[in-house]
Amino acid sequence: MRFFVLLAALAMASAPATAVELTVVTATGYVRFEVPDEWTVLKAQTKPPVSALAFQIANAADEGTSHSTNVAVSLMDTKTEAGKKAASRIGVQYGSASPVVSQEGAWTLYSQGADQGGVTYQVVDATCDVADVVVSIRFAWPELPANGTGYNEAMRRALRGVQNSVSGGLGVPPPRPGEVIRRPAQ
Repeated sequence: MRFFVLLAALAMASAPATAVELTVVTATGYVRFEVPDEWTVLKAQTKPPVSALAFQIANAADEGTSHSTNVAVSLMDTKTEAGKKAASRIGVQYGSASPVVSQEGAWTLYSQGADQGGVTYQVVDATCDVADVVVSIRFAWPELPANGTGYNEAMRRALRGVQNSVSGGLGVPPPRPGEVIRRPAQ
């Protein structure tokens, strides 16, 4: 079994010029997804059985506040106890109302509002099986008075963009022209 991690970032010729593709190697395969280059990386824990990459999306409305728009992409190997535990948290109720559950193709979405620091956050968890893991994408953004008109829809479009970019397979990921491969120090 491979327990090393491959994190490859490259600008995709077929994607917008500002997209970055990340490839995370799982126990027996890999998952690829794209995010905009301008998203700030907050955390990158890429070792199985639970890999998680967290990003912050810049929003002028949250400047000078303790609030921010965040995205987390998690890969959980549910054949392990840690992976099962992490996957059991998908769609957990945070606010006073149960999450609204919907389907978008192969993705199950859990949408809800939750209070944090006196501000309502919209939280959307999207989950799907890919290769040998469960992939979860969480978008959480504050409903701030200064958010631009259409901010909620822009976040939902951004979520769909990440969802649509997710792919994966079993075995070694095929190399791509111009790819830069970085492996953590052993």
